[in-house]
Amino acid sequence: MQTCQGKARTGAACRAPAGSGGLCFFHANPDSARTLGQIGGRKNRRSAEVDLQVPDNMTAADLRNVTAQAIRLLLSGELRAREASALAQLCNSLYRVIQTADLDARVARLEEQVAEEESADPPDGDRPGHTPTEPGAGGRTDAQLAAEQESPSPTDAGRTEDIKRAYDETEGRGDGPGKAKKA
Repeated sequence: MQTCQGKARTGAACRAPAGSGGLCFFHANPDSARTLGQIGGRKNRRSAEVDLQVPDNMTAADLRNVTAQAIRLLLSGELRAREASALAQLCNSLYRVIQTADLDARVARLEEQVAEEESADPPDGDRPGHTPTEPGAGGRTDAQLAAEQESPSPTDAGRTEDIKRAYDETEGRGDGPGKAKKA
Protein backbone atom coordinates (compact mmCIF):
# COMPACT_ATOMS: atom_id res chain seq x y z
CA MET A 1 0.00 0.00 0.00
CA GLN A 2 1.26 3.39 -0.96
CA THR A 3 1.53 6.22 1.62
CA CYS A 4 0.54 9.85 1.17
CA GLN A 5 3.02 12.11 -0.64
CA GLY A 6 1.95 15.12 1.49
CA LYS A 7 3.89 16.57 4.36
CA ALA A 8 2.70 17.08 7.96
CA ARG A 9 2.99 20.49 9.64
CA THR A 10 6.26 19.41 11.20
CA GLY A 11 7.74 18.78 7.75
CA ALA A 12 7.80 14.99 8.14
CA ALA A 13 6.17 12.77 5.52
CA CYS A 14 2.49 11.93 6.04
CA ARG A 15 2.07 8.27 6.92
CA ALA A 16 -1.64 7.98 6.00
CA PRO A 17 -2.62 5.65 3.15
CA ALA A 18 -2.73 7.43 -0.20
CA GLY A 19 -5.81 7.74 -2.36
CA SER A 20 -6.09 7.76 -6.17
CA GLY A 21 -4.11 11.04 -6.63
CA GLY A 22 -1.21 9.96 -4.37
CA LEU A 23 -2.53 11.99 -1.40
CA CYS A 24 -4.55 10.98 1.66
CA PHE A 25 -8.12 12.23 2.08
CA PHE A 26 -7.13 15.18 4.26
CA HIS A 27 -4.27 16.38 2.01
CA ALA A 28 -6.53 16.04 -1.05
CA ASN A 29 -9.39 17.95 0.70
CA PRO A 30 -7.85 20.38 3.26
CA ASP A 31 -11.15 22.21 3.88
CA SER A 32 -12.89 18.94 4.80
CA ALA A 33 -10.50 18.41 7.73
CA ARG A 34 -11.47 21.76 9.20
CA THR A 35 -15.19 21.09 8.72
CA LEU A 36 -15.01 17.61 10.22
CA GLY A 37 -13.05 18.97 13.20
CA GLN A 38 -15.71 21.61 13.81
CA ILE A 39 -18.47 19.00 13.73
CA GLY A 40 -16.64 16.95 16.34
CA GLY A 41 -16.11 20.03 18.49
CA ARG A 42 -19.79 20.92 18.34
CA LYS A 43 -20.69 17.47 19.65
CA ASN A 44 -18.57 18.10 22.70
CA ARG A 45 -20.22 21.43 23.40
CA ARG A 46 -22.98 21.79 25.89
CA SER A 47 -26.06 21.60 23.73
CA ALA A 48 -28.88 21.89 26.26
CA GLU A 49 -29.18 23.62 29.59
CA VAL A 50 -29.87 21.53 32.66
CA ASP A 51 -32.82 22.59 34.81
CA LEU A 52 -31.56 22.48 38.41
CA GLN A 53 -33.44 24.48 41.02
CA VAL A 54 -30.69 25.99 43.17
CA PRO A 55 -31.81 28.35 45.98
CA ASP A 56 -29.70 31.40 46.84
CA ASN A 57 -28.94 30.75 50.52
CA MET A 58 -28.50 26.99 50.53
CA THR A 59 -28.80 24.86 53.63
CA ALA A 60 -27.77 21.24 54.04
CA ALA A 61 -31.33 20.18 53.16
CA ASP A 62 -31.17 22.26 49.96
CA LEU A 63 -27.88 20.56 49.05
CA ARG A 64 -29.55 17.18 49.52
CA ASN A 65 -32.34 18.23 47.13
CA VAL A 66 -29.90 19.55 44.50
CA THR A 67 -27.87 16.35 44.70
CA ALA A 68 -31.02 14.25 44.26
CA GLN A 69 -32.01 16.35 41.22
CA ALA A 70 -28.53 15.88 39.73
CA ILE A 71 -28.72 12.12 40.22
CA ARG A 72 -32.09 11.99 38.44
CA LEU A 73 -30.75 14.13 35.57
CA LEU A 74 -27.62 12.00 35.29
CA LEU A 75 -29.61 8.78 35.14
CA SER A 76 -32.00 10.24 32.54
CA GLY A 77 -29.08 11.33 30.34
CA GLU A 78 -29.77 15.07 30.61
CA LEU A 79 -26.61 15.64 32.69
CA ARG A 80 -23.25 14.28 31.59
CA ALA A 81 -20.99 12.44 34.03
CA ARG A 82 -18.30 15.15 33.85
CA GLU A 83 -20.82 17.84 34.80
CA ALA A 84 -22.26 15.68 37.57
CA SER A 85 -18.77 15.14 38.95
CA ALA A 86 -18.08 18.88 38.99
CA LEU A 87 -21.43 19.50 40.67
CA ALA A 88 -20.69 16.85 43.32
CA GLN A 89 -17.37 18.54 44.14
CA LEU A 90 -19.04 21.93 44.45
CA CYS A 91 -21.79 20.51 46.68
CA ASN A 92 -19.18 18.86 48.91
CA SER A 93 -17.28 22.13 49.26
CA LEU A 94 -20.46 24.06 50.00
CA TYR A 95 -21.50 21.48 52.62
CA ARG A 96 -18.21 21.99 54.45
CA VAL A 97 -18.62 25.76 54.30
CA ILE A 98 -22.18 25.49 55.66
CA GLN A 99 -20.97 23.38 58.60
CA THR A 100 -18.21 25.86 59.40
CA ALA A 101 -20.57 28.83 59.15
CA ASP A 102 -23.08 27.10 61.47
CA LEU A 103 -20.35 26.45 64.04
CA ASP A 104 -19.15 30.04 63.82
CA ALA A 105 -22.70 31.30 64.40
CA ARG A 106 -23.14 29.00 67.41
CA VAL A 107 -19.84 30.13 68.94
CA ALA A 108 -20.81 33.79 68.42
CA ARG A 109 -24.17 33.21 70.17
CA LEU A 110 -22.48 31.46 73.09
CA GLU A 111 -19.94 34.26 73.43
CA GLU A 112 -22.78 36.79 73.49
CA GLN A 113 -24.57 34.80 76.20
CA VAL A 114 -21.43 34.60 78.31
CA ALA A 115 -20.85 38.33 77.92
CA GLU A 116 -24.46 39.05 78.95
CA GLU A 117 -24.20 36.79 82.00
CA GLU A 118 -20.92 38.38 83.06
CA SER A 119 -22.36 41.86 82.73
CA ALA A 120 -25.52 40.85 84.64
CA ASP A 121 -23.62 39.23 87.57
CA PRO A 122 -22.50 41.70 90.27
CA PRO A 123 -18.93 41.42 91.56
CA ASP A 124 -18.25 38.66 94.13
CA GLY A 125 -18.38 40.95 97.15
CA ASP A 126 -21.81 42.28 96.21
CA ARG A 127 -23.58 38.93 95.83
CA PRO A 128 -26.21 38.32 98.49
CA GLY A 129 -25.22 35.53 100.87
CA HIS A 130 -21.57 35.69 99.90
CA THR A 131 -19.11 36.58 102.56
CA PRO A 132 -15.51 35.90 101.65
CA THR A 133 -14.57 35.64 105.32
CA GLU A 134 -17.39 33.93 107.18
CA PRO A 135 -17.06 33.62 110.92
CA GLY A 136 -15.14 30.47 111.70
CA ALA A 137 -14.07 30.07 108.06
CA GLY A 138 -10.58 31.34 108.72
CA GLY A 139 -10.53 33.67 105.71
CA ARG A 140 -11.47 30.94 103.20
CA THR A 141 -13.59 31.70 100.13
CA ASP A 142 -16.73 29.87 99.03
CA ALA A 143 -14.75 27.82 96.51
CA GLN A 144 -12.30 26.68 99.19
CA LEU A 145 -15.13 25.74 101.54
CA ALA A 146 -16.89 23.77 98.80
CA ALA A 147 -13.66 21.88 98.00
CA GLU A 148 -13.27 20.97 101.66
CA GLN A 149 -16.82 19.67 101.80
CA GLU A 150 -16.18 17.38 98.82
CA SER A 151 -12.99 15.86 100.25
CA PRO A 152 -13.41 12.95 102.67
CA SER A 153 -13.20 13.84 106.32
CA PRO A 154 -10.99 11.99 108.84
CA THR A 155 -14.10 10.32 110.28
CA ASP A 156 -14.86 8.85 106.83
CA ALA A 157 -11.34 7.42 106.74
CA GLY A 158 -11.90 5.92 110.19
CA ARG A 159 -15.12 4.24 108.98
CA THR A 160 -13.22 2.70 106.06
CA GLU A 161 -10.66 1.25 108.46
CA ASP A 162 -13.45 -0.17 110.65
CA ILE A 163 -15.03 -1.89 107.65
CA LYS A 164 -11.67 -3.39 106.58
CA ARG A 165 -11.04 -4.63 110.11
CA ALA A 166 -14.48 -6.22 110.37
CA TYR A 167 -13.98 -7.97 107.01
CA ASP A 168 -10.61 -9.35 108.08
CA GLU A 169 -12.09 -10.66 111.32
CA THR A 170 -14.95 -12.32 109.43
CA GLU A 171 -12.49 -14.01 107.10
CA GLY A 172 -10.44 -15.19 110.04
CA ARG A 173 -13.45 -16.87 111.73
CA GLY A 174 -14.42 -18.72 108.56
CA ASP A 175 -18.03 -17.49 108.46
CA GLY A 176 -17.40 -14.76 105.88
CA PRO A 177 -17.15 -15.00 102.14
CA GLY A 178 -13.43 -15.78 102.20
CA LYS A 179 -11.71 -18.99 103.31
CA ALA A 180 -10.90 -19.44 106.98
CA LYS A 181 -7.32 -18.78 108.00
CA LYS A 182 -5.48 -21.63 109.61
CA ALA A 183 -4.10 -20.87 113.01
